[in-house]
This record gives sequence, C-alpha cells and structure tokens, in this order.
Amino acid sequence: MFESSSGLDLAATHLNASVGPVVTAAHIAQALRAGSLQPLVGDPDVEAMVSFLFVEVQPQLIARCATEAGVNLLQAHALYIDTLEKLAPRAPAWEAEMEPFL
Repeated sequence: MFESSSGLDLAATHLNASVGPVVTAAHIAQALRAGSLQPLVGDPDVEAMVSFLFVEVQPQLIARCATEAGVNLLQAHALYIDTLEKLAPRAPAWEAEMEPFL
C-alpha cells in the first residue's frame, strides 16, 4: 500500500528538486514555528532555500505544513513577512489566500 507523505516532506522535496537534499521537513517546521528564518541562520543554504517557500510552494500546501508544524496561518504569514524583509520576492498566490485573514 502507498504511504501518504506529510506536507512538510512534500514541501522540502519540492524545494530540494533542483539541488538535492538540503532542506528537511524539520527546517521548514522550525521556521514556521518561529515565524522567521532565524532558526536557520547557521546554514545559509537552508535559509536561502526556505526563504523561497512561499514563491515555490502552493498556499494550500503551506497551510498544511503550518498545521503539521502546530502553528496557525498568521504564524506562517509572519514567516512570509520575514522572507520579504530578507528580500525574497513577493508571492501573489500566498497574499491572495491570506487577504481574508489579515
């Protein structure tokens, strides 16, 4: 039988697609829980890749990741704001999905 992958694993796999295994599900969960990239500053490659989470991953999957990490959408949005402050590009799809909650 097929096993269902976690959203965090799916997001990490997507971020790693072009470079190989750099980001783990735990990295994404840490950043979501912190609402910032701060927990990842010791590894600039991971920090840079996770900063593109909102650009590279569909909002529905990010919401699933947030739930799996034990945080709400506003905490996930705090991470998004932090990525923008670190000069990651805007993610129109994420912003459109979050608009009703802000």
